[in-house]
Amino acid sequence: MYRSLLIGSFGCALLSLAGCSDACNGHIESKVLYFKQAPQGELVYANVVNNPGLGSQQTLMREDKEYGTFPHVIIINDPEMKFKGRSKICFDEFTKQPLPADIDLREKDIPRILITK
Repeated sequence: MYRSLLIGSFGCALLSLAGCSDACNGHIESKVLYFKQAPQGELVYANVVNNPGLGSQQTLMREDKEYGTFPHVIIINDPEMKFKGRSKICFDEFTKQPLPADIDLREKDIPRILITK
């Protein structure tokens, strides 16, 4: 057990050069909850960590099962899929997006944004 812990720590230290965790480039930090395919690119469901006024408390559903309740949920429109596979996304500038016509009514209160920087 000690050996696997040591190897795991050493591996993370080696990977830190390449990024053991996602880099945070921006003042607003969000933790990715999950990704969902969109007509163009994907949607990133995230919980804002340090700017509580941006998101809203939501109980999220996936495949008609409760995924969890989170205090500051946002949906990030990612048409270029540049955030694919990340565990956190940090940013400074964004624009609010209009709600799509075919929105799931359970998501009508979740702010949708497009990150511009």
